Amino acid sequence: MHKISLFLVLLSISFAACNSDKQKSNGTVKNEMAQKPAAPILGFPKDTMIKLLNEATSVDYIFHNLPFSLSHDQDSDINQNISFIDVDKPLVHIPKGCKPDARKFFQIKGNIVYDIDVYISNGCMFYVFVDKANKPIYANYMTQSGINFYNNIIQQAAGMVPQQ
Repeated sequence: MHKISLFLVLLSISFAACNSDKQKSNGTVKNEMAQKPAAPILGFPKDTMIKLLNEATSVDYIFHNLPFSLSHDQDSDINQNISFIDVDKPLVHIPKGCKPDARKFFQIKGNIVYDIDVYISNGCMFYVFVDKANKPIYANYMTQSGINFYNNIIQQAAGMVPQQ
């Protein structure tokens, strides 16, 4: 009985998809999905943050435009990096014009458990946790200590870039 119901649902979806291609307005296909705003992004859950504090074994950074990467495997450094996430301040939507400057990876016993885009320029100071398909799953602002940490990294990197 469930197989018949599933078949009917799939058939209905296929039929609806075929019919949507036929709907035209002034020679263009109507796209109601493009008119809807993006769904809000959830904030990083506090209980998940506690689990990360208890279990994370390393954090790594790859900066897109800086001449180095970072890796931390000391508990104090890992916990400090986790504390940069302002769990009380979710982002909800990624502002237009903001682009990620780095990718941060939290690992537990060698397995990457979170990929995080780090936004640290042009007034964009937040994290976006992404899934394997690179789609946002959580987004939160940074704490002030996180902002200070990244500003310090940027200043150090400026000293590393050879002057031309």
